[in-house]
Amino acid sequence: MISPVDAAGERKALRRATIVLLFAALIWGSMIPVLSALTQHYDPWLLSWLRYVLGMPVLWIAVMFSTRPVLTPAPLRAGRLLKLGAAMTVFSVLYTFGVAHSHPATAAIVLMCGPITATILSRIMLGSIMPSGFLSTLALVVGGGVVVVLGTPGRPAGGLGLRGGEILLIAAQLCWNWYSIRAQQWLADRGQIMLSALTTSMASVLLAAACAVVWATVGIQWPDRPPTGAEVGMMLWIGVLGVAAAILLWNTGVSLVGVAVASLFSNSAPVFAIGLAALMGAEPSWLQLLGGAIVMGGIALHQLRQMRLTRG
Repeated sequence: MISPVDAAGERKALRRATIVLLFAALIWGSMIPVLSALTQHYDPWLLSWLRYVLGMPVLWIAVMFSTRPVLTPAPLRAGRLLKLGAAMTVFSVLYTFGVAHSHPATAAIVLMCGPITATILSRIMLGSIMPSGFLSTLALVVGGGVVVVLGTPGRPAGGLGLRGGEILLIAAQLCWNWYSIRAQQWLADRGQIMLSALTTSMASVLLAAACAVVWATVGIQWPDRPPTGAEVGMMLWIGVLGVAAAILLWNTGVSLVGVAVASLFSNSAPVFAIGLAALMGAEPSWLQLLGGAIVMGGIALHQLRQMRLTRG
């Protein structure tokens, strides 16, 4: 039986997780139109690296003003940090190529199935037992996400089909979820801000090396003009918020509810993107609205169910 003190702590953690993960999804959802605009003039490889470079100093400033852990953290192992940074880097690379070599709708559907990947990996790596009602929530969130994708106005016509990039997107999801689990196991004793700063810094170094390899082999398209003021603002948005804030919020959420539950919230990112697009004048389709309602409803039902369980 859960004591009143423990139950209150669990409810507080659930509320906090809901807030931080929804904010992370809001940020990631807002990046969809921003990145779409930037990739019209800037090489995706440069943007991928620039995001981490801009986000890294913000995280280290946050480290300077954060509260130090009460207990002395375990010694930092360079090999583990390298693996975490490599997982973030491989995720970015596989994501880039996966999206480039997939039908846009097929790629979006594969990404919407991310919670399934997270659930399987969490079970394998941690032996996690899913909370009550989780599988039904998983079906709602994934199904609603697919409806959002299929209802996108102006979606490229023709059969979805497989073009080879889909397996890369699945591998990318595995890398990100592996990072999310191992980061908590290896670095959580340093606090979520330090955890995010260390892994982002390592990823920025490895992404720079990856960009150098691409530049030396297939080449990188360098900008032919200085960025405009609006473009500078968008770059700061995807770096400061898209990397620094969103990764910190994500890691905090994972530390509270685990990667499988946290991944459910990631499917709300396109829902926020729809809302932002609507504010900018784009009219969403009824399928998008229906899918968004299913996603958000599934998440809400899961959190309410867990809150009731903590009350005994």
